[in-house]
Amino acid sequence: MANKYFDIIVKSLMKHMGRLINISKIEQILKRVVDEDFANQKMYKLIYYLKNRGYLYNVKKNVFLVKRPETELTQQHILDMFYRPIVKQHCNEFLKSNRYIGWLKALELNVSSFTIPDELLIVNNYKQSNEIIMFMKQICFKRYGTAKENLFSFFYKFVKKITIGKNVFFIADLELALLESLYNPGLINTGYVTELVKRTIRERKDDLDLTVREKILRKNKHHSSINRLYKIAQSVDPVFADRIKALIKKVSYFII
Repeated sequence: MANKYFDIIVKSLMKHMGRLINISKIEQILKRVVDEDFANQKMYKLIYYLKNRGYLYNVKKNVFLVKRPETELTQQHILDMFYRPIVKQHCNEFLKSNRYIGWLKALELNVSSFTIPDELLIVNNYKQSNEIIMFMKQICFKRYGTAKENLFSFFYKFVKKITIGKNVFFIADLELALLESLYNPGLINTGYVTELVKRTIRERKDDLDLTVREKILRKNKHHSSINRLYKIAQSVDPVFADRIKALIKKVSYFII
């Protein structure tokens, strides 16, 4: 491609400086500048040049950050700027239904921890998959249900709306997030989850509603979680632990 074309393309591209653009937008810019038919090979070659010279930074497949060559950006800085808008856009595009952020991240958000997770679990009505959202960050889409019943609409009653920056998300409320986080934390996260649950009991026990836990247990879900919660609570608040024990006797069972 002639240098005169490249310079004009860069000038047009700089109108989007500091923002994300997708490959379709780059194609539009190229068509306006090069008044001729061109193959995809030419467009990908252009993208290669723009990336190599520091005008584009590849954020995810076919999505780029427009920048100046002299601007140095770390992945963390880009995540801080764009992770949440991209999560929202990705869900709107590939999951056109109600959903909520669940499990450990929901518990963290309930206690005002806004770190970006390596894996974000989003509960929804129909989709089950793992997808790369940005760099190596993943979204894990999960359905709720049994062989006989889809339970998403039931669990969706126990979500709340939060605002992070300019982005609005639905997350599991504190009761549901506690049970989800304790369901299967895995060896790597067990210690962290345990300490976070202890902190939640100490600081938020007055906000916890036993009736929510009872409704969930009556749906035959999270029996192992309520047992783990009981064991953790014994070392933090015996009175609260006794309330959990009574609930287990009423609508659940003890797991040795």
